[in-house]
Amino acid sequence: MSIEESEVVGRKIFGNRYQLAKLFSENILKNSTENFEKFKMPEPEYLELRAEIIGYFGEILYQNPEIVYESVCNWSRKAANQTVAFGISLTQSLRIVSLFRLIIWEIFTEELEQNRISCKTMVQISQQYDRLIDAIFKITGEIHEKHNLSLVESTFTELKELSVPVVPISKGIAVLPVIGSIDNDRAKMIMQVSLNESIRLDIQYFILDLSGVSMIDSLVANSLFQIVNTLKLIGVEVVITGISPTIAQTMTRVGLNFNLIKVSSSLENALLDLGFKHVTV
Repeated sequence: MSIEESEVVGRKIFGNRYQLAKLFSENILKNSTENFEKFKMPEPEYLELRAEIIGYFGEILYQNPEIVYESVCNWSRKAANQTVAFGISLTQSLRIVSLFRLIIWEIFTEELEQNRISCKTMVQISQQYDRLIDAIFKITGEIHEKHNLSLVESTFTELKELSVPVVPISKGIAVLPVIGSIDNDRAKMIMQVSLNESIRLDIQYFILDLSGVSMIDSLVANSLFQIVNTLKLIGVEVVITGISPTIAQTMTRVGLNFNLIKVSSSLENALLDLGFKHVTV
């Protein structure tokens, strides 16, 4: 690569980075159905970001390539986190990045037409730029993927918590109606929510209603027994209601001692035992 040729073009790109950034914004409006205005990202903020990366595209032609490459990687992380913060999708972000080539190559087309740069130098510069663009794509994708996974995990946790609703009945009494299957993860969630809510609501009697559960395995049966023992340690008396014959067989098979667990045939009977009375209208 001709050092003189590439340095002249590189310094030209760096020196005009803000003008090129504005031109970049105009190209976004021409080539994209969306723009950052709808995402409320301030104009000066993303203009500065664009000018910065365009400057690096200039510096790569006359500065230490590895130092510039590292700067581009840092920029990519910063810019990708900005797009995440302002709700810009990965697809839109990558579409915007791809427009950098249009802006940069407009400059090189002029240089070629004026015979100020050789085709050989152009090919070598292109290899440098491809490496930078690939790094931007890779880092942007990784950060968006990490963010999306975080959202999925957060939503999943919220859904699990919603599947464990503790219902206060009166002062010191609460019911946790469990509906559907119970796996090991949900059993852990029942343990966590039961403890937290028992302490928060100052519960004395905690009714665990299993009438909506058709079956459990031995691992979950042991987990339920641990829940009862753990709540006892903080002074909460647990009553399990709605145990089906299948669940009872599983609990017996794993050796759980029903003498250590207070059991009632139904939620209604458990409430009656705690002093609630039928009210007739």
